[in-house]
Amino acid sequence: MQTRKTIGYFRLLQQNPSFRNLWYGQVVSELGDWLNSIAIYALILKLSDSGMAMAGAMMAKLLPIVLVSPIAGVVVDRVSRKNVMIVSDLLRCVVVLGFLLVEDQDALWLVYALVIVEISLSGFFEPARSAIIPSLVPKNDLVTANALSGSTWSVMLAFGAALGGGVVYLFGIKIAFILDASTFLLSAWFISRIVPQEKSNKEDSPKQSGELSDAIRYLIAEPMVLVLSLLKAGLAVAGGIMTLIPLMASQLLSVSPSLGIGILYSARGLGAALGPVLVRRIFGETASVLHWAIASAFFLKALSYIFIAYSHNLWTLSLGVALATLFGSIIWVFSSALIHLSAPDHYLGRVFSFELALLTLVMGFSNFGVGYAVDGWEMNVKQIALWMAGLVLIPGLLWSGFLVFLRNRLAKGECVGSVCPVDPSGFNPIPITGDRSTKSQVEVK
Repeated sequence: MQTRKTIGYFRLLQQNPSFRNLWYGQVVSELGDWLNSIAIYALILKLSDSGMAMAGAMMAKLLPIVLVSPIAGVVVDRVSRKNVMIVSDLLRCVVVLGFLLVEDQDALWLVYALVIVEISLSGFFEPARSAIIPSLVPKNDLVTANALSGSTWSVMLAFGAALGGGVVYLFGIKIAFILDASTFLLSAWFISRIVPQEKSNKEDSPKQSGELSDAIRYLIAEPMVLVLSLLKAGLAVAGGIMTLIPLMASQLLSVSPSLGIGILYSARGLGAALGPVLVRRIFGETASVLHWAIASAFFLKALSYIFIAYSHNLWTLSLGVALATLFGSIIWVFSSALIHLSAPDHYLGRVFSFELALLTLVMGFSNFGVGYAVDGWEMNVKQIALWMAGLVLIPGLLWSGFLVFLRNRLAKGECVGSVCPVDPSGFNPIPITGDRSTKSQVEVK
């Protein structure tokens, strides 16, 4: 078995100024994102209490990425990822200020339009942020960097949602939007201080590396990377929870809707912060651990939605939401880390854009389904949560089946894409150390 030293979160930030600035930018940007989300939910509830109105806002937050991702992936792999993030931040600052123009229900269309533009810009920012990480940290620390980024998202969700609920309640929706706009400016400043060690496309990538068709051929030739890029879409079948949470806060809880939304979203963040950290600390971070942690997380997430279905007060709902997101964060963080470990740098922008497009497409349909179930079929929260539990089992079964298939093929001495066996007694198709551009091998335990 190969051994390696891991680096702690604080030491990684202390010793790596470029990654530290990327992380600072993530902190302030995601704080503003969640503050913005709570403000938008409160604004929609103020203008309309329709389930479809809320679902429409969720779809406006998701579906534009499906359209921009093919373009964004090529852009991220062709030009400076740092510059893509800075421009995206500055433009989003301007867009968010546009929410100050919304005064009444007649301007509901403007809310949707601004959300669409803001999220379209995020469709460039997020793949660039994901793709730049391997150029900022050593390969041995990619799992740690991904776990830190995932935990930061979670903590900012918890803090930002609570802050957003409090700001909206105490100072009003417009102040929340102004604060959000300022976070984009601060994020752009931090990112401008990054000094990435990105390689020239001409030196280390194929002649056609800027072509989307080339990335599609790569994914088809590499089943492991393709399946890994589908995992977040599997997670998104239960993404309708984004619509369900504001509706639960409005219909089931006795507190102010904005405070209820803030508390439930804070529970999401606290749960998500714990998942990857606990798995790494208890079981380690070999590829086999990451693989089977993802499989287990799908099934445990389904149980969490069953718990939500039978919860009817703020505290049990918060616990159920926290558990569901805890297991979801394991899937999110570990699938990202495995992609970083298995895909060449010159494909990362397009791989993450492909992943983001599928994720948002599925999540958009999931949120539409929740809105239609509430308004069209008159389903209640319990029924919808039980449906989510059933749906999230499907990708868990498919991923588990793929792992069994992969193990069997490797045990027979056969390759699956560039994943090839060294010893049929071991199973670890993505080595933690080594060159991503060379053939992956089974690491003997």
